[in-house]
Amino acid sequence: MEDPKETVRAGYDALSLLYRQDNDEPVHHKAWTSQLLEILPAPPAHILDLGCGCGVPVARDLARAGYLITGVDISGVQIDRAKKLVPQGTFYQADVANPHLTDIVPTSSQFDAIIGLYVLIHIPVAEQAALMQRMGAWVKNGGYCILTVGISPWTAEIRGWLGGDEKVKMWWSQTSAEEYRRWARDAGFEIVRDEEVKNYRDPDIEGHQFLLLRKTQSVAEQP
Repeated sequence: MEDPKETVRAGYDALSLLYRQDNDEPVHHKAWTSQLLEILPAPPAHILDLGCGCGVPVARDLARAGYLITGVDISGVQIDRAKKLVPQGTFYQADVANPHLTDIVPTSSQFDAIIGLYVLIHIPVAEQAALMQRMGAWVKNGGYCILTVGISPWTAEIRGWLGGDEKVKMWWSQTSAEEYRRWARDAGFEIVRDEEVKNYRDPDIEGHQFLLLRKTQSVAEQP
């Protein structure tokens, strides 16, 4: 069986432009970025964008506001685009769930915020809790994390996503919103905002849960 992460990487390599054009302005993403800008410390606070994609619009808008942006994505095509579209940022192609990610993405200190929009759901569920624990260790006390996660347990692989090539596959895996809330608390976060979000590509199917988290207690990074 093909590694699902390889399916995701190859899928976004193939569908990068179909998924997000250079000048796209998804309504949800703009709203979430605005929420983060209201509560972040003044620039040049440092933000880690996990599953950053091509950098549009979140990394781009935060970089324009003067924040230091480090982005990570499994897709080489997405990272190449991010480097061109957000030249102020620093971007790495890597598996965000790699337990040794900090060996690949060097940082001198903890982050003021972490962004993880539509990224956990592309990682095997068995790896997601450990990643959230590491995220808790990477954020400064009092810092923030914004996530979009699943609502109901679900794993699937499909072809022809977004009306693209039927040869191209995409893969998702998620648990319940309640489980994500528990993992967030275990990682040292309090839940500041917890909202169901409509699927902006297809409002007739189940959407996602948006979580705005604030780091309240220290946790050790777990392998």
